[in-house]
Amino acid sequence: MNQVVKKLSLTSVLLVLTLFCAFVCQAEAKKGLLVYDSIYSSTPEVAYWLKAIIGNELPLDVKKIDQVITVDPYDYVLIGSYSKWEKPSPRIYKFVETNKDKLATKQVCYFLTCGDWDETMILKVPGRPVHQIAGRNYLYEIMTQYPNIKPVVIGGFGGRQVMPALKGADAFMIWMLGKLAKEGAAWSGLDIWESLVPERVEVFGNEVRQKVLGLEPLADVQKFRGFWQSQQPGSLSDPNKQKYTVRPYTVHTETDKLFYSRFRITSDLDSTIKRISAWAQQNGVRLQEQRKTFFNSYYHAVKNIDGKDLTMHVVAAVMPDDPGAVHISLRSYDKPDARKPLEKAIGEAEQLLGAEGRKIDGR
Repeated sequence: MNQVVKKLSLTSVLLVLTLFCAFVCQAEAKKGLLVYDSIYSSTPEVAYWLKAIIGNELPLDVKKIDQVITVDPYDYVLIGSYSKWEKPSPRIYKFVETNKDKLATKQVCYFLTCGDWDETMILKVPGRPVHQIAGRNYLYEIMTQYPNIKPVVIGGFGGRQVMPALKGADAFMIWMLGKLAKEGAAWSGLDIWESLVPERVEVFGNEVRQKVLGLEPLADVQKFRGFWQSQQPGSLSDPNKQKYTVRPYTVHTETDKLFYSRFRITSDLDSTIKRISAWAQQNGVRLQEQRKTFFNSYYHAVKNIDGKDLTMHVVAAVMPDDPGAVHISLRSYDKPDARKPLEKAIGEAEQLLGAEGRKIDGR
């Protein structure tokens, strides 16, 4: 009888200690808010996917922007949005403006679901300067507008577009972009276009675990991809058509309107920029920095041809889903006859940057 009592007592003590430890850990855990804005429901899919990666057992409230009254109780805030006209939604801007002083005292992370993920992309639109688009580039403006809010992690994931569901203005925007996209429109012929890169969501979630919560990254993170995977066909008229074909990393395009080369090398961003500078010096090219971030650098590379300045657009970027590599794109929008010397210079850049086995083949 005494042995039974002792065993029960020991069990009770262990239970109490376990509950106490759980209470203490819960009390010490940082409290988080994931606030999102959405039109077509892609962003909440990603929001709950991120919550699962970060840890469903952790105190992280997921709320649509309408539901958020205050950010006061939270230690960290994840802010997610769809992209609208190359930036987060207007309501996200209003949320950040309203809470900017409090957000400046907290750990903040931004993420976007967006049409394109390739942060070497450049868009040439009539009446506007040639400029960077896609992925994390869409967060540049909001980070510049609110410099006191210093995000710990940012992410641009791509997204899902269900074409028949698009509202008038959004359908027009997609149509217009298709007309302006000199490198082709990946969504052409699809009822459902998916551009999201799952690895980017997983890297973002694990970075929040590490940099915000001080936790180990989740090793089996791929088990949560069910939040996004879908059996819906990409084309209602042809159910066998894939929703999304992964865009190749290595591309070479020559048309009347564009000369474009995209490739990737084994390197880091700083070393790549030094090699781009060396190429410019060797080819009589003036490099004019347009934008520099922790993940990419964009230059106008100006070469004087017969007394006329012609511009190449050069972008080098590191991608969270492709660690250890730098992605590089070089473009000329000049007519074929005028750009011949630029084509030669771009070819030499590709040779110099890819020398010593740095260039990576495939995909």
